[in-house]
Amino acid sequence: MQHSISYKPLINRWEDFLAQCNSTDLKDFARYLLQEEEAAEKAVLEHGDTVHEYPYLTAEAGRAIFRLYKFSKIYSRPIMKKAGLTSFDEFSILATLLHTEELTKKDLIFENLVELTTGMDMLKRMLKANLIQERKNPSDKREKLVSLSESGRKTLFTILEEFQTMEDVLGDLDRKEREETVKYLMELDKYHTAINTDRL
Repeated sequence: MQHSISYKPLINRWEDFLAQCNSTDLKDFARYLLQEEEAAEKAVLEHGDTVHEYPYLTAEAGRAIFRLYKFSKIYSRPIMKKAGLTSFDEFSILATLLHTEELTKKDLIFENLVELTTGMDMLKRMLKANLIQERKNPSDKREKLVSLSESGRKTLFTILEEFQTMEDVLGDLDRKEREETVKYLMELDKYHTAINTDRL
C-alpha cells in the first residue's frame, strides 16, 4: 500500500547539514539532528512553550491538521454528493443552524469561516434548494434571520446517519486519546476564533 509520509523535511535537514558541517557521514548527520532536537527542547524550557515565544512543532501540527481536514473531505465527499450538497461548507451551515436554530446571515457566515461574498452566494443556493429559510429580523429590518427548513433538517439527519458508515477520521485512537485530542482542538479553535473576529 502506498504511504503518505513525506521525506521533504528530512531532505531539507540534510541540505542544512551539508551547508553547515564539513561532512557527509550519516553518523555525523544523526548527531546533528539530535543536537537540533535538544536545542529546540532547551529553548522551549527556557522561553516557554507557547506559539508566541517559540513556534515549537507549529509547522508539523499545521500540516497534520490540514491533512486531517483533507481526509475528512475525501471521506465525506460521496455522502455530500448523495445528499445533493455541493460542498462541506453547506453541511457545516446546516449543522450550525441545528445547534443555534436561527442566525443572521453575516453571523452564520462568520461562524463557518467563509468569506462574506462566497457565503452570501452559498446561502442563496441553499435557499433556492429549500435547505434553509429566512425571515426579517424583528430587531433590525435590514437583516434577515436564517434557519433550517424541514427539508434541510431531513437532509442533515440523513447525512449524520451516513456518517456512521464513514471512515473514522480519529482512526484507532482510544477513548482517552480521543477526549484529549478533541479537548486540545477545541482550545485551539477558541483561541483562533477570538483573534479573528474582524478578519472575515
